[in-house]
Amino acid sequence: MPLRTKIECPRCEADVVVKRGGVCPKCGASITEHVARVRARERRIEQVVAVIGTVLVVGLVVVTSGATLLEGIAVYAIVGAAVFYLARRTFV
Repeated sequence: MPLRTKIECPRCEADVVVKRGGVCPKCGASITEHVARVRARERRIEQVVAVIGTVLVVGLVVVTSGATLLEGIAVYAIVGAAVFYLARRTFV
């Protein structure tokens, strides 16, 4: 589920929630290009995270393919907790 990106005005640093006419509602600065850059950056971040996540899952499957059921469950739980902790610290 995509998260709503917080975009700030480059001039007055106010949170821009409504972008009517491509200008900041608080100071009137043009923000069209700034919003496009922020959205492109977020898209690149999402793509990199998706690729890294896929590689890690495939690697985890390969590593745990010879493990017993309980060992596999334990490894997946540990890795899942680590990824959750790192992702929480990254995006908060």
